Amino acid sequence: MKLYNIGISHKTAPVEVRELLTFSREEKIELIQSAVKLQAVRECVLIATCNRTEVYITGEENAPEQIMELLLTRKQIEYNKMMKYFLRYSEEKAVKHLFQVASGLDSMLIGEDEILGQVKEDYKIALEAGTTDFLLNTLFREAITCAKKVKTDTKLSKTSISIGTLAANEVFHFSEKAEVKKVLIIGLSGKFGTIVMKNLYHNKNVEIIGTYRNHNLSEELVLLYPEVKMIDYQNRYDKINEADIIISATASPHYTITYEELKTYLTDDKKRLFIDLAVPTDIDKGIEKLKNIRLIDIDYFKQLSEENNNLKTQEIEAAKVILKKQVDEFYKEINFRDFVPHMSEIKSVFEQQSFESILYRIRNSVTNDELKVILQSLKMLTDI
Repeated sequence: MKLYNIGISHKTAPVEVRELLTFSREEKIELIQSAVKLQAVRECVLIATCNRTEVYITGEENAPEQIMELLLTRKQIEYNKMMKYFLRYSEEKAVKHLFQVASGLDSMLIGEDEILGQVKEDYKIALEAGTTDFLLNTLFREAITCAKKVKTDTKLSKTSISIGTLAANEVFHFSEKAEVKKVLIIGLSGKFGTIVMKNLYHNKNVEIIGTYRNHNLSEELVLLYPEVKMIDYQNRYDKINEADIIISATASPHYTITYEELKTYLTDDKKRLFIDLAVPTDIDKGIEKLKNIRLIDIDYFKQLSEENNNLKTQEIEAAKVILKKQVDEFYKEINFRDFVPHMSEIKSVFEQQSFESILYRIRNSVTNDELKVILQSLKMLTDI
């Protein structure tokens, strides 16, 4: 049984491709439970965020092909059209990749904190769905431990600029002439919308209006941020006309703003900035046909994030040292578990033969490099 990872990310696919492989919580559960019913697949975890969709599995050699077929069939996507966007890793490369993902080293914004929470949440979904066993449980536990060490032992996340911060910077830089900028955040009560709002809230030159749906407006949000005006999602178009910047960050499978509806609500030609932070995209690109409208989506921030990432080279190297050590810890755990069933048998050999004779047998059956490791390990026993 081997470990595999297949997936796409912001490094391999543009947003219009990534949005084809988005999953709700219910869809994630359905897919991973279907996956472990496949003949070649033993365990399965699906990580799906706005910047990546990755599947981690254990199983036989044909398991990746079965997972790929399942993944694309569920989303009714033609196999040949998607293959060029997918990366595939196996064994140690798959292990290292997950550690890099969880630690923020593979993120659009290197060191960002959000990805660790997303990895933990998607692993929890798989754990509760019963689609993991010892190998993936150990892998994800060690990956999360690695990410926490990177966060605490390096300055990588301390110097991180999140997508929320970059979006807030776009707000601050837009229309310098405006004394007070009116910002409408569609989906403010969601995770991403809340992050953006927090980055804007304490600026006295920003007035925030947020949309919510009746079932997900938290009382805590209302109490902690009383100056944010909240409106029902259904009334969003009524406020777009007075807004300078419109940010949409929902998990909706449909557009939150369409060209046809927007053009009927706008009553002036003032400059407006639309920021789409969703995958699938929230805002119809057709709105750019309207006068003085600028639309940017999450891929716009890729270049900005690359500039930020270049400043973190030293911390990245420190994080890689931690990652290498934690990958080693993972394999020690796996290899020792495989050894445990043989312990009583080996103990019996030591009881029946002298230590010297066993050592000579080992010398005659291993390579020189292997012998060096064994002898060094035995020498270390004298220091314990």
